[in-house]
Amino acid sequence: MRKEKRHFIAFVWHASFLALTMAFVEVNTVLPSLVLKAGGNSFSIGLITAITTGIPLLVQIIFAGLLMSRPRKKPFLLLGIYLRVLALAFMGFMLKSSLTGRILLVMIFLVISVFSFSGVFAGICYTDLLGKTIAGKSRRKFMAFRQIVGSLLSFGGGFLARMIVSKVPYPNNYSVMFFVAAISLAIGSLGFWLIHEPPVKIISYPGFWKILKSIPATLKKDSNLRNYIMFSNLTGFGLILIPFYVLLAKKTYGLSGENVGNFLFLQMIGILVAGFFWGSYLQRRGFKKLLYVCALFGGTLPVLSLFLSKAGVNFYALIFLLTGIALSARKMGFEGLLIEISNNENRALYTGISGAFNIVISILPLIMGALIDFIGFEIVFSLSSFSIFSGILYLRRIRIVEV
Repeated sequence: MRKEKRHFIAFVWHASFLALTMAFVEVNTVLPSLVLKAGGNSFSIGLITAITTGIPLLVQIIFAGLLMSRPRKKPFLLLGIYLRVLALAFMGFMLKSSLTGRILLVMIFLVISVFSFSGVFAGICYTDLLGKTIAGKSRRKFMAFRQIVGSLLSFGGGFLARMIVSKVPYPNNYSVMFFVAAISLAIGSLGFWLIHEPPVKIISYPGFWKILKSIPATLKKDSNLRNYIMFSNLTGFGLILIPFYVLLAKKTYGLSGENVGNFLFLQMIGILVAGFFWGSYLQRRGFKKLLYVCALFGGTLPVLSLFLSKAGVNFYALIFLLTGIALSARKMGFEGLLIEISNNENRALYTGISGAFNIVISILPLIMGALIDFIGFEIVFSLSSFSIFSGILYLRRIRIVEV
């Protein structure tokens, strides 16, 4: 088997089982609903959102600085993955224990923090390894194929998770889902053992503090990176709002296990169905055009959710179908665009910088719950739509050199 084909299959194998894993611990529906079931409030939703999508990005530059001096990233990728497996398994055991109330909430936050931080560590290595082992001409095809295959398993996982969360009583339902997620991620990691990583010769390594001091010059020198960071921040409102759609549902209709299952399942359907369309669009138009359409689509969702919330829970559930469509495009586009504006020598650094400067996703979830309590869903969601649309201005400024 040709090396590139083996690498292609290995990455798809991992992506497929990672998609199955995340269906059972979905950060936008499963984890917020678990926190609410355990006694959390609007601040807790903001905190769990920050932990899963934002705060770890602030230390991404530290991880990137440490990893830049390593000619091979695969061992560190596997380390990050297996830390995530252990965190998922521990969560499964913890939910079957006698812990309740505030202690249980604190432990959920701590374990999910380990899961998220190790994911960021692994993610830097993953992006670097992907850029080195799959050629530019094959990358669009891979991103599209990865999303479609992963969406199929997400759909199956979402269907099974819906049954578990609806039929099995709390907290055993969440415990079972975390155990299944741990097993799935461990199986997915096997794909990386098939990859031969070409070492990158480290000509010089200035040290972590010099890397930090060089960031302003790096940003000044590369307008693509600056515009990517601005676009990522402004469109990040669409990502961090999704758990708050669950909070809006709870405040409007209550939050039954059936509702949570339906929200999750519809989101998986959206990701699956959209994957086929976005995959074709990506191969024809590229990452930048894909993200342009994603931002246009995503910018309408916060305001649309306000209207659908007044139409009954069955209509409101459609917002999760639509978020699945937007997430499908986002997953395909952002990583690919970052790879296209970087190279093998600076990719880990660019990944770290872009994460460290993603202030909206990192910090805003911590205050979003308080903002909603103070000024209401209507104002917060409307301002979020405006921010997402504004991000398009920066995306247009990114210049891509076709390979």
